[in-house]
Amino acid sequence: GDAYKRQDLKEQKYVCTLAECKSLTRASERLYISQPALSLYINNVEKNLGAPLFERNGRKFELTWLGKQYVEKASQMLELERQFEAVMRQTEQEKAGQVRIGIAQRRGIWFLPAVLSVYEREWPQVDVVIREGNLADLTIMLKKRELDLVVLSQSDVTSEMEAVPLGMEDFLLMVSGDHPLNEKAVPVEGSKLDFLDPHLLSGETIFLNTEMQSARRVEEKILKDYKVKPGRIRVVRNMELGAQLVAEGLGVGFIRQGYQKNIHYPKPVKYYTIDRSKYGQNVVVAYRQDVELTKPMRAMIMQMKDAAEEYLEF
Repeated sequence: GDAYKRQDLKEQKYVCTLAECKSLTRASERLYISQPALSLYINNVEKNLGAPLFERNGRKFELTWLGKQYVEKASQMLELERQFEAVMRQTEQEKAGQVRIGIAQRRGIWFLPAVLSVYEREWPQVDVVIREGNLADLTIMLKKRELDLVVLSQSDVTSEMEAVPLGMEDFLLMVSGDHPLNEKAVPVEGSKLDFLDPHLLSGETIFLNTEMQSARRVEEKILKDYKVKPGRIRVVRNMELGAQLVAEGLGVGFIRQGYQKNIHYPKPVKYYTIDRSKYGQNVVVAYRQDVELTKPMRAMIMQMKDAAEEYLEF
């Protein structure tokens, strides 16, 4: 803010202060300048106006009629300046301030580094706070105003939220590299991944997420739509663990496309697309409808959109 120091209302300030104090001694003390300097300044103002603002009675300064008109207008100018200063201060704080982001743990791994590497260079004064949690936690934290922005699936957006789309994320089926099901995969036009019919999963051990996780709803929909009767269901919270159990041939499972990018395990896992139009999830960044977005928040949303396009290849 130092670059923006204004001297233009000095005259108004000096005259109003003297009018209020009625004494050169007190006015100069309040203004942190010497008495002779203030006296000279006031004389010059009056000379430029061609009329006196003050009547001098001994050491007492009383306003003339013109002086009263001047002070009335000058006070309004000073008040407007104070209001503008307040706006400036708020803007300065906005440039600094804080952005609190909520994101699912696994999603954070592949998405946030790409976002923050650019954002922190452009907004070095902003304190970015990252909170990882499941959908239930993140929704509550946003409700309680403990978070500013939450990255989640479109289907999890509630009526109190405003959401900005980031992109579409596929929901994939995973089986071990040497599973007999791999032979039944069919290529899909325009997709890097083949299709494996989920009907074929009946009788298999299937890993599902916990009820607290948003992926569980999609998994259950797939099983219902394809009338899959699992041999047994095993619940895992951590998708990486799920993928590793699948790699070991202990069952089959599902995973979000973005999460799959960061799973590195010595034994191979094959990923298959199911039906993107039906189970693909729009990923969004959401915020409370009743919140006025600050500049750093808007910049963060823009950066997330850029990262989603470049980095996620949804």
